[in-house]
Amino acid sequence: MLILVGIPFAFWGINNYFDSGKEAPVAVVGDRDFFERDVVQAYQQDLANLVGLGDVDEKHLKRQALERLVRDELISQAAAGEGLAVPDSAVRAFIQTLPYFQTDGKFDKDKYNVMLSAQGTSSPVFVEQVKRALLMEQFQRGITDTAFVTRQQVEAFFRLKNQEREIEFVTVPLAKADEEVSESSIDEYYRSHPDEFQSPETVSVNYLLLSLDDVAKEVKPTEEELRNFYEEQKAGFTTEERRKVSHILVTVDPAKPEDEAAALAKIRQIRERLLKGEDFAKLAKETSDDRVSAEKGGDLGVVTKGGMEPNFEKAALALSQGEVSEPVRTSFGYHLIKVTELTPATTKPYEQVKDEVAAGFRRNAAENRFYDLGQKLTEFAFEHPDTLEPAAQALGLKVEETGPFTRESGEGISADEGVRKAAFSEEVLGGKNSDVVEVGADKVVVLRLKEHRPAETMSLAEVRERIVSLLRDRATRQKTEALAEAALKEMGEGKTLGGVAKAHNWKVTGPLTVRRDASGVAAAVVNAAFGTRELNRPIRVALENGDQAILRIAAIKEGEAAPEAEKDMETVRQSLARVAGQREFAAFMAEMRRSADVYIKPDQD
Repeated sequence: MLILVGIPFAFWGINNYFDSGKEAPVAVVGDRDFFERDVVQAYQQDLANLVGLGDVDEKHLKRQALERLVRDELISQAAAGEGLAVPDSAVRAFIQTLPYFQTDGKFDKDKYNVMLSAQGTSSPVFVEQVKRALLMEQFQRGITDTAFVTRQQVEAFFRLKNQEREIEFVTVPLAKADEEVSESSIDEYYRSHPDEFQSPETVSVNYLLLSLDDVAKEVKPTEEELRNFYEEQKAGFTTEERRKVSHILVTVDPAKPEDEAAALAKIRQIRERLLKGEDFAKLAKETSDDRVSAEKGGDLGVVTKGGMEPNFEKAALALSQGEVSEPVRTSFGYHLIKVTELTPATTKPYEQVKDEVAAGFRRNAAENRFYDLGQKLTEFAFEHPDTLEPAAQALGLKVEETGPFTRESGEGISADEGVRKAAFSEEVLGGKNSDVVEVGADKVVVLRLKEHRPAETMSLAEVRERIVSLLRDRATRQKTEALAEAALKEMGEGKTLGGVAKAHNWKVTGPLTVRRDASGVAAAVVNAAFGTRELNRPIRVALENGDQAILRIAAIKEGEAAPEAEKDMETVRQSLARVAGQREFAAFMAEMRRSADVYIKPDQD
């Protein structure tokens, strides 16, 4: 989906999206008002999508969320203006593919209703949201999917991609800095770079953890319930029959029905020979018209239900091991079938899998209860934002606590990125309970701040050695850069690249030919080589390890679309068309945004 991202379970309190009340809007798009709670909801969804990507600017992210609401509404209104529509059948089909609402890969209506209820929304509201998103996608793809590029543009891409440069370069190795680092330099660096020497910001939190496994432990099934569940799930404890077969085929040409009798007579003669004791594999090699299997003595491997024509399958599944079938007619002709291996189906007895059955029963029975308790946890955490105690008492949970952790890492429950993101949110740092945070598929938590320690500047004594190392590294890089600049000056006065290298005992690489995707040469050198078309002018290039390179481009060989690249033409064409489509859509949206009737409250800018 291009637009429909994270529709399920982004809707805690979705009804606010449709109920404007008397609150003043923060944005208006045409006749549609948006309110602060709409922005918060969109912001929370975006925040969830950014888990694990490091710190985010919450103010900037909220601004982006508002812009997304405006953009999506513009698309929705434009789609409606074009008369686009999504049939209800397409909406239903899409919803049924969402894994959130599936059990064992199939849509589960009860699960669908329970999970929507747990999110505080209803099926009609959710269906309308999905329909709107599908409509928006249809409109967007009407632009992005109709972009195209010409063959000439694709060939130009290949010419650029396959361009080659003949280069040579000298490596100026990282120099040694012999000077001692002065105390005044250390002190000056420490005072002028305080942000580099911060102890990380940390928090510790109290939390309530609701676990599906813990809910399941409270389920006490009876022996009768377990045995009934075992019968319902018996297929999961059954290993299907394994049947390996060989065959001999006498083909019948559909265009020559007169050959039917001759083919049947031939297959019967072969069967008579088998009944007299001749070896099936040898006769298959000698007489079968299926030459592929004939070379293997007629072996077809393991037969599974639905894998063969019905007549063949019916006969093969009815045979005993070693038995040869009567002639069997299929669309290919007449077959003799023999079962060469037969492993009967086996079902593990109840007593052998009782523990597994019990665990499955408990988990199934606990799922609905888990979602109900999750909804209650959400309600209590929201209704009592200044404490976890009412929720703990109502749900029989224990208030637990973490040790200090940072935005980037933690232990236990704080090892989860979503938990850390919630713990450092404005709401929690401001003293409120967090929203319910999903931890995997079977746990949810609500957090409350215990202690917050802002980042602090470490003492000079703690970071002195680090500063000394930084200053020494900077000095060596500056000295190396100066050596390279001096060498460039010498070359400007008439010395050759090789002459300068020899005088300083520096390594010369090349001449060699490189392409843009060259892997045996430092990326910085390759990038510099393709960053200019000027020949024979030395260029200084800083390398990642602190070395410097002095590069000379001797020749440029224009690329071409090689004949063997023809097979890649379509892939490249599609990729370029996709980029072109995205650009066209971005330009379309920019123009629509410029000309649309959009109002945004000034303090939202």
